[in-house]
Amino acid sequence: MISFRQLQCLTAVAETLHFRRAAERLHMSQPALSAQILQLEDHLGVMLVERTRRKVLLTPIGRAVVTRARAVLRDVGELEEIAHQAQAPLSGTLRVGVLRTLGPYLLPHILPELRGSFPELKLYLREEPRERLLAELAQGDLDIVLISAAPDDDNHLTVTPLFHEPLWLTMPLGHRLAARTKLAPADLAGESLIMLEVGDGMRDPALDLCQRSGASEHRDFRATSLDSLRQMVATGLGTTLLPALYVQAEALADDQIAVLSFAVGAPSRPIDMAWRRTTSRFEEFSLFAQLLRRNLPPCVDAR
Repeated sequence: MISFRQLQCLTAVAETLHFRRAAERLHMSQPALSAQILQLEDHLGVMLVERTRRKVLLTPIGRAVVTRARAVLRDVGELEEIAHQAQAPLSGTLRVGVLRTLGPYLLPHILPELRGSFPELKLYLREEPRERLLAELAQGDLDIVLISAAPDDDNHLTVTPLFHEPLWLTMPLGHRLAARTKLAPADLAGESLIMLEVGDGMRDPALDLCQRSGASEHRDFRATSLDSLRQMVATGLGTTLLPALYVQAEALADDQIAVLSFAVGAPSRPIDMAWRRTTSRFEEFSLFAQLLRRNLPPCVDAR
């Protein structure tokens, strides 16, 4: 009979393509993991994993089995969570995926009440770009994701809007707009905005602002993180847009730059919470979304 442990070993090998790293992930020895894979192959009568000295590959049937194994592991995990929910809501483990440009600046506003109201809940947090988070959600590696502009045409997802996060203009000290107290899109005419390589929901509103204002994207520079954006602005390379939560947490304290919100026509990115439509934890995830909305800081706009 196929065992739960065998399926865990197979999916770990599929995700790492390395027997040692897969064994470390499961806190077991490499020989023990190899034995589990061999037993599964013997039971099914097919080769699932090609092994060479240099690399590990899944066979075509191995890839198909991994897809089903992930579904089985996900369903078993949800059975365990159903039992936890019967004892108390938001207990057990909740695997949350969140944008790298959002998590460190949003979660400090949420965690104190979460710990106080639901002490039995254990959060597993993963910070990745949007597309990676959606892929891990679909695979069952995550329970919910907090992302910008969740796809509303995916029949496999339930999407709950959370808030709009305004984007603030960030500029070097001495910039022509730095002394302003009010800012309108038209004031950016002629500016070159530095943007992120991975947009995280900020690229589309920034490009829309450029079109409305007569600004443009900087042709020579792109940043890989919000901190990189801030530092590039500080050196005088150009201006940028930073999300309000990051501005409040980091940028306002930086005496090398000036930040200014828009009085009218402010660009913003939408932040949504999404989970698989097939989950049995709908009520629990809805409760988590309500808690998020109750603890939003004033710099964002609830939806």
